[in-house]
Amino acid sequence: MTSITFHGGVNDIGGNKFLVEDKGTTILMDFGMSFREEGQFFSQFMNARASNSLVDLFALDILPNIPGMYRTDYTEHMELEDDEETSIDAVLLTHAHVDHCKYISYLRPEIPIYCSEASKLIMQNYDDTGTDQYLTHKEKFEVYTNRNGELSKKQGDDVKIARNIQVFEDGKKFSIDSIDVEPMPVDHSIPGVDAFILHTSSGSIANTGDLRFHGRRAQDTENFVQRCGQSELDLILCEGTRVQKADPTTEYDVEDKSTKIINETEQLVICGYPIRDLDRLMSFYLAAKNTNRYLVIDLKQAYLLKLFSASSSFSNLYPKPDDKNIKIFIPRGTWSLIDKDLSKFSERLLKMDYKEWQREFLDYPNAIDYRDVTAHQKELIFYCSDFNLQNLIDIKPNPNSSYIRSLTEPFDVEMELKEEQIKNWFERFGVISRERDWHQIHVSGHGDSTQLMHVIDVANAKKLIPIHTTHDEYHLRMHPNVHTVNKHGTYQM
Repeated sequence: MTSITFHGGVNDIGGNKFLVEDKGTTILMDFGMSFREEGQFFSQFMNARASNSLVDLFALDILPNIPGMYRTDYTEHMELEDDEETSIDAVLLTHAHVDHCKYISYLRPEIPIYCSEASKLIMQNYDDTGTDQYLTHKEKFEVYTNRNGELSKKQGDDVKIARNIQVFEDGKKFSIDSIDVEPMPVDHSIPGVDAFILHTSSGSIANTGDLRFHGRRAQDTENFVQRCGQSELDLILCEGTRVQKADPTTEYDVEDKSTKIINETEQLVICGYPIRDLDRLMSFYLAAKNTNRYLVIDLKQAYLLKLFSASSSFSNLYPKPDDKNIKIFIPRGTWSLIDKDLSKFSERLLKMDYKEWQREFLDYPNAIDYRDVTAHQKELIFYCSDFNLQNLIDIKPNPNSSYIRSLTEPFDVEMELKEEQIKNWFERFGVISRERDWHQIHVSGHGDSTQLMHVIDVANAKKLIPIHTTHDEYHLRMHPNVHTVNKHGTYQM
């Protein structure tokens, strides 16, 4: 008998955590964070306590308390008495968005993480440029005896412990004990997204993950759907983020509309989009080429392009960071030495003003700083994330500049308040006004009702369980045999 327990990702958008058990084989499909659940209890200024994080997350029912799953340095320090061997044979990761992968950092490092090469590269980008650690971890709560014979805390910065990362080949079957796995690439808003078809002792299960047909890889999604139709599925776990929406806009429309706005803008074009959405980066890159401008990217995007360009699988799919149509923006460092007199400081101190992963880009021939952007506003499309709006103070956009916002529109009060704050910045520097708003051009990473109806029709599964949605009622109209589950609910095949 095969069972699936839904520890997240139902009656919610994101937070997918599906535990599949079959003949002694136990697999997790994704281990992501629910923004809704975290937002109920935590905020920017209050998070789970670092010294008690698992206890906090268990108490709030944000993480399932499953013995043998979590890092022993955490469980021992938090006195959770979890010395059992792990029962988890593998994690199947659909993709590297935090609502699918965030809590991997809590798992025991010996548990294999199966993912696409692109997902591994994106997780490496997280590891190297931020605070999240997915490919490695550092032991915490360790003590040692110092030279005075006293116990001291180890900081955990010395040794990185590698996780067991298993990169699969898209479309190529592999086995995890009793379960055969078919990973199939699908179109979404970051590279490396896979849906899965699992062949178990009780039948075949498909997990759509997050998918759409309106991006740059629509054929991948169609290939997955057709494969589902050939697999005589007993069950499909079908996402429904936008199952109640109908929107024919495509990623190519984003490129075309942006190109038109850029052509009509006399001065600087500023843009904002999801930082690791390389399809969206491509839309603005192509729009820049079409309008004889340069696309100015930030350091994290440059580092991501460096990782992808070093891979034989992706070296020709995306531009390299030193591409002739790209400029790399060097922001102020910790001491802001980039515009200081280096005869007073030094080139060495300038390098030290930046983190190690950032330093190589200082020497790139296409590196620029705020002075270059200020001087060449008619020639540039300047990427500016919501977390770096202070750069506008230095750049001082000229009159007749414009801002293209290519991010999802707010869908709750907190996001509306944040958007008002962002508008204050662009109003302050004259890019928008009460009479002239920014340009909102965005398409979702998720399919709408028409696309999901196509998935359900062609997959032709005997039963459907809605996931990644708060609108189960729409699936009930689309399939004759829908089974809904609540969090921690188990479905027996």
